[in-house]
Amino acid sequence: MNDQPPPHHSPYGQAPGAPPPPGYTPPPGYGSGPGAGNPYGYGPQPPGGYGPPGVPPNPQGPVRPDDTTWALLCYVLTIAVGFLAPLVLYFVKKNESPFVRHHAAQSLNVQITYLLHVLIALAVGGVLAAVFQHPAPLVICFVPVLLFHMVAQWVLLILGAVRANQGVANRFPTWLCFRMVR
Repeated sequence: MNDQPPPHHSPYGQAPGAPPPPGYTPPPGYGSGPGAGNPYGYGPQPPGGYGPPGVPPNPQGPVRPDDTTWALLCYVLTIAVGFLAPLVLYFVKKNESPFVRHHAAQSLNVQITYLLHVLIALAVGGVLAAVFQHPAPLVICFVPVLLFHMVAQWVLLILGAVRANQGVANRFPTWLCFRMVR
């Protein structure tokens, strides 16, 4: 047996990127021919790339232009009207377009999460204000949460509108957008 390590860092004794040994044929699905590529991300990518991690691919194929418009309206109307617009769009379009349903659900989830965070801050601040018999804990708990979530909500809705207009399905961070409506 040879007790010396291979001359390269590769566990197979080959330099990275070196040509395969003579007589080697790659398994099906690997290589450089048409439709080739491997499941580990090397080789040619599908058209449009793989997309961001954690986002499901669109099972319907390319997104139609009217779907991007409806998805964009889910966010824009949320800014203008509130949670009623994405709620109506969710129920109207949920069976027609999974892309619009996804964005309407995201917009609704942002609104519901915002409401829950504000109600929790109000409850904690109210209990502390009642215990100390002073309104300062209520202001200390409620106002920063209210201001932070107002800014975060606008940022998330604008990001969602931009991504919907681009035809991309996105997910917001869970602590800012609980996935209650799917």
